[in-house]
Amino acid sequence: MGSRMMHYCITTEINKHFYQSKEIRIHLGGLAPDLTHPIYAPKALTHFVQVSEDGRKRTDYNLFIQKYKEHFDDSFYIGYLSHLVADSLWYDMIYLKQIKCLPETEKQSAIEKGYRDFRRLNKMLLTYHPLNPIGEIHPVENIHIEGLYTEYLPVIVKQLNDDFQVEQPTEPLEIYNLENMLSYLRLSISETIKLLNPILR
Repeated sequence: MGSRMMHYCITTEINKHFYQSKEIRIHLGGLAPDLTHPIYAPKALTHFVQVSEDGRKRTDYNLFIQKYKEHFDDSFYIGYLSHLVADSLWYDMIYLKQIKCLPETEKQSAIEKGYRDFRRLNKMLLTYHPLNPIGEIHPVENIHIEGLYTEYLPVIVKQLNDDFQVEQPTEPLEIYNLENMLSYLRLSISETIKLLNPILR
């Protein structure tokens, strides 16, 4: 999974492509799958995780499309889809190559380094994707995604806005690479747009 700031970068570019940056709900949808506090929603449910015959768990964004395609006139669902696509790509591009391949004794340490890198990357990403915090949001209505508690969206919006307050990092990245992160963002954006073009055009 990418960071809140990464998902915000992704929905911002998709917003420009389809809505001329006029939509707010798309950003809320892009954050929503990771809403875990104060309600601990089951991640397997909110991320449409499917288990293959060999026991591997994967985010199945096509299942989300099949189930909610008729709601794609609401940009919240577009943002939600972008999150699932980005998480699926994160698994393939980042997690498999940099975390899962490690010995079990090293995985937790790598995960902790990754979270520290997320905080350092926030300011770096803003150089390439100039963004502003999300303002006050109104209650989100008419969303019916199983396992999602939209009344708590202000919590994750506040967390994202707090990410903007992180000082410019003075320490180098520990596990991730900025160029790899930018490539990941570009692919997440292009793949989501590719999926949406035949639906929204």
